[in-house]
Amino acid sequence: MQPRSAAFPAAADAQVADLPPWLRIRADQPGKLAGIKQSLGLDIAYGLQCNLSQDGEFSYFAITFLSVEQGRRKASRVIFILGRGVLISLEPSIAPQALALAQARLARQAHAASAFESFAVVLQAINDATDELLDALNSDLGRVLVQTNSVLNSLEARDRDFGVSDVVAAQLDLGEVEELLSDGLESQLQLALAARHALARMPQTDAELQALFSTLIEDIEAVEDHVSFVHDRVRLLQTTNNMALNVKQNQIVKVFSVVTAVFLPAMLISTYYSMNVARMPILEWQYGEPITIALTAGLALLPLLYVKHRGWLR
Repeated sequence: MQPRSAAFPAAADAQVADLPPWLRIRADQPGKLAGIKQSLGLDIAYGLQCNLSQDGEFSYFAITFLSVEQGRRKASRVIFILGRGVLISLEPSIAPQALALAQARLARQAHAASAFESFAVVLQAINDATDELLDALNSDLGRVLVQTNSVLNSLEARDRDFGVSDVVAAQLDLGEVEELLSDGLESQLQLALAARHALARMPQTDAELQALFSTLIEDIEAVEDHVSFVHDRVRLLQTTNNMALNVKQNQIVKVFSVVTAVFLPAMLISTYYSMNVARMPILEWQYGEPITIALTAGLALLPLLYVKHRGWLR
């Protein structure tokens, strides 16, 4: 937070009274924004310096949140300016659906909402959008989990094997999900900070509004815990995929090690008989060749039986 002492314009209260409790301004409406800045004395550039700042009677909140719109994930950054009697939102040209949902909720209320109540409804809608995104990510994790189980099952399968490309594809999907979860966690922290700041600035006599913000903070923290849970699940899947790849690589090395152990006696015997010496009596034996072949096969079979006995081929 960056507090700054600034004089609130004398005519600001009258100007605020003429405005709706929640005023939405899109990025393609610069004229409307300029009029609000002039009439209320807002310093938008100052408010954009950090995620939370305060300038006189107004608090500035820069919130970046994720949502699922038409089956696609979308990141939106909205600047909220909260005053005693007005809430102003500076939105991108294509307004997020979460804000449209909040406006619909306010329209269904039997009474006219105040600026603080409107801000609470907006934050709740953004929090619900993050929760919806988590549900979509859980569905993606279910698909990755199926891939991971296939990789693990193939470790014991005889008819199918997997390679590095199978694990890399799953790891890329998990990396994308992890990045989204990191952004979602940052969004939840911004929501919680904005809700606590608004709770501290609202009228202390309005117990119902205070209860509304207290419930909102609990909901935000619950979704934050949900983000952490899904993030831990992603980390577990990443570890499992890496473990499966390491096991497979160890299996490949093990096969080559066993093959080397089996053929090592034959290589030693062939090396011995290839030496250029003046006299080698075994070459004159009648059964020298079958004895050499039997000896080679027996010495090659012994390492294989030992490896199988120890269970290293499993």
